[in-house]
Amino acid sequence: MFAHNMSWVQYPSLVSPDVEDVIAAQSITSRLTQVYLALLAPLGLASGVFNLATLLRGWARLGSLGAFLVDLTVTNMLVVLLSLTAVPRPDYLVTTNLGCGVLAFGANVCYFNAQYLQVVMLFAFLLPSSPSCLPVVTKWVLRPALVLGAILGCTLCSSLGVVALLGTSGELYTTTRCQLDPLTAWPEYEVVKFSLGFGLTLLLQLVFGILLLVTQAWQGTAAQRDTALAMPVVLAMALTMSACRLFYNVLLLHRASLKLQGSLGSPRDELLMNIAELLLFGESCVTSLETLLLYQPCRKALRRAQQRLTCRGCQKSATGSISSPGAGSQLTGRHEPPRV
Repeated sequence: MFAHNMSWVQYPSLVSPDVEDVIAAQSITSRLTQVYLALLAPLGLASGVFNLATLLRGWARLGSLGAFLVDLTVTNMLVVLLSLTAVPRPDYLVTTNLGCGVLAFGANVCYFNAQYLQVVMLFAFLLPSSPSCLPVVTKWVLRPALVLGAILGCTLCSSLGVVALLGTSGELYTTTRCQLDPLTAWPEYEVVKFSLGFGLTLLLQLVFGILLLVTQAWQGTAAQRDTALAMPVVLAMALTMSACRLFYNVLLLHRASLKLQGSLGSPRDELLMNIAELLLFGESCVTSLETLLLYQPCRKALRRAQQRLTCRGCQKSATGSISSPGAGSQLTGRHEPPRV
């Protein structure tokens, strides 16, 4: 990998002569950021806290799926916290290259961890058992401690490899404008992140689809109870993550191509990248909501919480509607006619 001089790379909004396009793009970015911060971020964080409390409270009963969902929930909550760096948009966070590298490392840890975890959950909980070698693989995958350790190791290696391509090791204390995927990174940063974080997992998902069709055709049996319990939430999260990350990774590759061409791009390119980043933040919030609404233990806990709140409201209403003692005696008292 050869060194690049990325000092010429700047945000189009800072140097573009098309003032009207810049104003329009910044206006859209600002409004979308406000919508995300006012709506999705609080919902995602609240549902994540509720899910985490429910999963940890019922840890002994939940089994492997609960352990994977705890990991994913913590990851989603970290992404929501990292998304608060988007508060200054349409401007960007001003920090040093070192601080930006630390931020990018944390964001990539969350990114790769969620992606690898999704693939493992697809293989572990949606593939039915079969007379082939799949039971051995499934039995190995359903050991949460072993699998989560392997995922964490792959995540750290991928994140370190990607952050090493930022190209700012010689200027760690230089001030820069930063986002979770720094604009001034080498083009290899985007290519490697796409390959490890989306291209590889997309290939594994295709293999999963083929195995699923083969095993179902081989057996032709109904899904087991664990599979039926996991299917709604795992499928919903897989579809949400694939849709959001496809758009994001396409724009990552587009940004890499602009760097290789020596072009800064247009304000529209910058706008699309900001939208893709907000969409990636929103994906973490949506998957937390999907866990809350589609995973049975979390859904039951939410219903119980609603019932408790409703009962308390009914008790307060009943207490307020009780008549005073004097009124009761007046209603129940009898008036006898006067005797002659």
